[in-house]
Amino acid sequence: MEDLSFYELLGIPETVSFGEIKQAYKQLARKYHPDVSPPGRVEEYTQKFIMVQEAYETLSDPDRRAVYDRNMAMGIHFVFSSMNQEKMEKGEWRGQWQTQLSELRKRSMYKESGNNTSWAACMRRERKQSSS
Repeated sequence: MEDLSFYELLGIPETVSFGEIKQAYKQLARKYHPDVSPPGRVEEYTQKFIMVQEAYETLSDPDRRAVYDRNMAMGIHFVFSSMNQEKMEKGEWRGQWQTQLSELRKRSMYKESGNNTSWAACMRRERKQSSS
């Protein structure tokens, strides 16, 4: 899995749209999420999940995708920066995972606190207040 390009990892051609990238990512993220992994394969699924996530983060950002495509055209192969499996020790991937989980918890707490100031959240709040 490490020798695959980000496109190959997500199972998509290089000419896909953002929507298709997102769809492929969601499908693989659900498949490899550590919470749904078989009991003896949690570490393997976690590594695959992080690799899929890195591919999505790169390909979903137009600037990062352009740099990635340009480097691929020049023959430079990206190695997964977050998951070099031969060098990464057990504690390192666990630390990476814990960092991601804590960031998700922060986001969740922020949303639950009612301080969500996105445009859509403000509109929903205004509509709810005006209907009361």
